[in-house]
Amino acid sequence: MKSSYKAKIKEVQLLLRQNSNAEQAISMSKYMRDQFQFYGIKSPLRKELVKEIKAVVKPKPTVEYQEFIRLLWNDPHRECQYIATDIMGTIAKKMDVQWIDFLEQLILTKSWWDTVDFLAPNLMGSIFSRNLPLGNRYTDRWITSDNFWLQRSALIYQLRYKDKVDFDRLTRYILRRKGSQEFFVQKAAGWALRNYSKVNPEAVAEFIYDHPDLARLTIREGSKYL
Repeated sequence: MKSSYKAKIKEVQLLLRQNSNAEQAISMSKYMRDQFQFYGIKSPLRKELVKEIKAVVKPKPTVEYQEFIRLLWNDPHRECQYIATDIMGTIAKKMDVQWIDFLEQLILTKSWWDTVDFLAPNLMGSIFSRNLPLGNRYTDRWITSDNFWLQRSALIYQLRYKDKVDFDRLTRYILRRKGSQEFFVQKAAGWALRNYSKVNPEAVAEFIYDHPDLARLTIREGSKYL
């Protein structure tokens, strides 16, 4: 199967090269601070190409299918990571715990907000919602990690939980990292608070009032809907 996926990835790369745009690739790379190469394929076209790719390589919530995602992730062009997340999003509700360590490695590889902010709430959050004790063990480890992308993931994995958010856990995580100087951590804390304020504005307002020593960015973001 793995050799089959290697052949399929070459078909995908050929399709992307055929739809590449050098001028757009330059501007897209600049927007991402020149951290990644791009084919120059914007989102609307990419979404159409994903339909073709899914027809060639049918998404499956299996461990074996992780090899195809890994091959996409290893491509130096950023669109391939986007395509990987697009595809995984279609099988998120069918992913089981065998995907957790694999997804964690994706969070830690070629890390930037554009991939982490999809992986944590849409995929990890979905799996954890069906396996709460296990998810808690992972996020407890993430928030104490030295890696700020894991810290951010611990803060935002509940973004899709609505009224099911474990607010006590979220606030503990925010307080655990309230001294962080990292923009992406401060912003994530505020984002999580702002999102939960749609459901329980009183709880968020009380938490922010009780903790005036939170980062200004966190307070500003968390208070937007209050």
